[in-house]
Amino acid sequence: MKKLPLFLLILVSLFSFSCENNDETPEVQKIDDDYKLLSITSEGKIFEIGNNSGKTTTIGQIKNSSNLIMLSTICNVGSKIYAFEATYIPHPNILIIYDKLTGTTTTKQITLPVSLTETMLDPFITNLKYNGSELVAIVSENQPNRSQPNKIISINIQNYQTTDLGINFFLSSFTTSTELINNKLYVSTVSNGLLEIDLTDKTVKELQADGTRISATRLAKINDTKLGLMNLKVPKVINGVKPFDFNLSNNLLSDKSSENLFAVGNIIGGTIFYNEEYLNLVFRTDSKFGILKINHENNSTKFVELDKNVLGQNAIIIDVIK
Repeated sequence: MKKLPLFLLILVSLFSFSCENNDETPEVQKIDDDYKLLSITSEGKIFEIGNNSGKTTTIGQIKNSSNLIMLSTICNVGSKIYAFEATYIPHPNILIIYDKLTGTTTTKQITLPVSLTETMLDPFITNLKYNGSELVAIVSENQPNRSQPNKIISINIQNYQTTDLGINFFLSSFTTSTELINNKLYVSTVSNGLLEIDLTDKTVKELQADGTRISATRLAKINDTKLGLMNLKVPKVINGVKPFDFNLSNNLLSDKSSENLFAVGNIIGGTIFYNEEYLNLVFRTDSKFGILKINHENNSTKFVELDKNVLGQNAIIIDVIK
């Protein structure tokens, strides 16, 4: 057999080496999840998200007539999710009840107490929280103003009867989120500060940090004396936020941002604190969207990137799936 020239042998060797490499499958590093996050969009789409992998899966759809659920009213209670539609068709104050076990949605028209309908111009339920036995709701004027008070009612989740709790407070801006600690309802607003409403004593007071009004959203209970929150006072950033702790014992506001700025797709709605981490869905300044984890034991921060085209930017975290 005639010998091949040396350069042809080299080419054949290179070609063979190249083909062998191309046939090899790159090793993919597996990322294990400790738990999954339960997330909902204002359109009613329900997702589970891996806390470390970011893998996002659609697991349900809350049916609603207007395709718009108020994020500030989404309330996770056992196997049920409660929320209110942002609609006047056919009537306002329509309570949505979603069964996570069956994937079915039912609705209930909530009738407000006469003490509200006779004194309020256009009463609309804007926030919802579960206190262990019933739902606690804020009823606001559809157009917030300083002349008509907001009121608080309870909703029996067995028969959906409502009770006026006899608490009035005035706001000129809308509420963003709520949290309940030891029968005290904490309410964040855009421009009227952070409120503490004692449901037992029926008192309302504004909480400030060193005399400074707090504009916030995404309230979450850290413990009996601390709130996690996203401060909205971020200039030149649309829906800009910075994470803070607020100590309820001494009114101390502690910056947890590590000098980083973030943004939320919607400033309305709450979030959760789980496994010593304050968890939020946010945008970074490089426009990456994902899970922001702030550890409150060691102050470390982690970011898990998500595909915003899958989840949608208008989503909040409401629970964990273990």
